[in-house]
Amino acid sequence: MNRIITFLTLCFVAIAVTARTADIEVSYNYKHFNRRGSEQNHRMILLANPMYSKFYNPITEYLDSLETTPQGKDVYDQMKMNAFTSGNVRDIPSRIVPMYVFKHKEGDMEVFDRNVASMFRYTEPYETQKWMISDSTKIILGYDCIMAVTDYHGRHWTVWFTPDIPIQDGPWKLSGLPGLILEAAEDSGQHHFTATGIISTQKQITTNLGADHYEKTDRISMLKALRKFEDNPEVALGISLGISINVHNRTESDKTFDFLETDYH
Repeated sequence: MNRIITFLTLCFVAIAVTARTADIEVSYNYKHFNRRGSEQNHRMILLANPMYSKFYNPITEYLDSLETTPQGKDVYDQMKMNAFTSGNVRDIPSRIVPMYVFKHKEGDMEVFDRNVASMFRYTEPYETQKWMISDSTKIILGYDCIMAVTDYHGRHWTVWFTPDIPIQDGPWKLSGLPGLILEAAEDSGQHHFTATGIISTQKQITTNLGADHYEKTDRISMLKALRKFEDNPEVALGISLGISINVHNRTESDKTFDFLETDYH
């Protein structure tokens, strides 16, 4: 009996691992603008199969991996020390795009995000956007793509998807079209994802390291908290540290700056 139970347990584990194995790895360039109005370009990764996906920034994942062990923390501290010593503070790796988005097509979507003062996570039922598919076409990375549009959480999105890759997923939370989304842009020009490469893979779709350290909340509360920090980061950081931070000649924020979702206002 014990052998049978052990065998069945191993079978269930094998099935679970297989289910979380990605079929493709898609690299995207994420063009966006910070609160000072400066253009930012960062690499994002989508690991996906027909049922599960993970969207993240590889530098963020690397830094998270360093901070999970004492040895990793030492490596990161040494990197920072070297940068300060050489006067190249900008060489310090940082979490410019700290979000993770996990989709389970028959379950939930889980989102993680953070700033230097707080770490948040929330879970909500997985749902796709309501798309209108047009007749417009173009080629991206050699794939024939079709245009589709949607309104989602305060923004109007135009995307291009390819039926040649029958995985109904895409960058960030965007999904649900009959093919992989290779490009997505919202109308204000603040946020734009463009696929730069696609490869086959057998990487595991694992949760982010340190996930248990994130405070559980809901989507709107998280966005409001992150925005409060962006509007006055020195005050928010000072409160979290229990100190007072005075800043002179602070750069004014760009009035058009906002997150991927704007329906929290």
